[in-house]
Amino acid sequence: MDHSTLFYNYLLSGNSKNIKSKQKMVQKVEAQGGMGGNVWDDGVHDGVRKVHVGQGQDGVSFINVVYENGSEEVVGGEHGKKSLIGIETFEVDADDYIVAVQVTYDKIFGFDSEVITSITFSTFKGKTSPPFGLDTENKFVLKEKNGGKLVGFHGRAGEILYALGAYFTTTTTPLNPAKKLPAVGGDEGTAWDDGAYDGVKKVYIGQAQDGISAVKFVYDKGAADIVGDEHGNDTLLGFEEFQLDYPSEYITAVEGTYDKIFGSETEVINMLRFKTNKQTSPPFGIEAGTAFELKEEGSKIVGFHGKVSSLLHQFGVHVLPVTN
Repeated sequence: MDHSTLFYNYLLSGNSKNIKSKQKMVQKVEAQGGMGGNVWDDGVHDGVRKVHVGQGQDGVSFINVVYENGSEEVVGGEHGKKSLIGIETFEVDADDYIVAVQVTYDKIFGFDSEVITSITFSTFKGKTSPPFGLDTENKFVLKEKNGGKLVGFHGRAGEILYALGAYFTTTTTPLNPAKKLPAVGGDEGTAWDDGAYDGVKKVYIGQAQDGISAVKFVYDKGAADIVGDEHGNDTLLGFEEFQLDYPSEYITAVEGTYDKIFGSETEVINMLRFKTNKQTSPPFGIEAGTAFELKEEGSKIVGFHGKVSSLLHQFGVHVLPVTN
């Protein structure tokens, strides 16, 4: 561990006697990518709450991270240059943490070294961001071998982000890990992921003439209702609702079908049906094409993910073991 890491640990501890114990907990994963720009280092914190990523024409132009230290939020440095294309944000739930960052990089015309072209974040509870930027062939993953918690970033930046590295704690508070089951369907549209919660309370399904046009879910998190984002497009047919008798009722499986339709390059989800420990919902949509079932024995479904354009192309789930 370098001197900068020890210095940040000293600042956070408020007591030089804590440096040795902090040092044992933190692993620095070296920055990878290109050698342009200047070195920057946000240091070591308790965790990450938000990551703001700016996208340029040729790669990731900017990164700014909001960390947590105790009960306070600490805004890290602004690294790179803000772009007119805009900034996207990945937000980490309060009871979750980042365990891995997949980064792609490439040599771009006009730059003397490789630059970071995309960043994708994955959390302990199974939430995965879309790639922020342009996903290219050369890639690396920032992670700690035992699944540690990401607590800081460092790297190189100038007019663009050249390299990215991270700090991880090797000991973290155990959480009940959700498992992400792969999505099924056609490979088209934009990826979305609601992440994992304590359970599912309501399901909203929008139907178009040829398939499922939109989905939205109400989750439970610590006795609070969490309304997920609407994925897809509204239609004149509106939404159909399936409400569970939560918390005694939970979803155990999702059945469905997907098929190729006129005007779409890949398959779309054209029917979804939800099975619980008490009942089975009616089919939402038209049952046609390839059938599938999303489930894991002894588990309940606690979140959803997939791909969507004007129609739902892929559908997948997060599961947790059922406990009494």
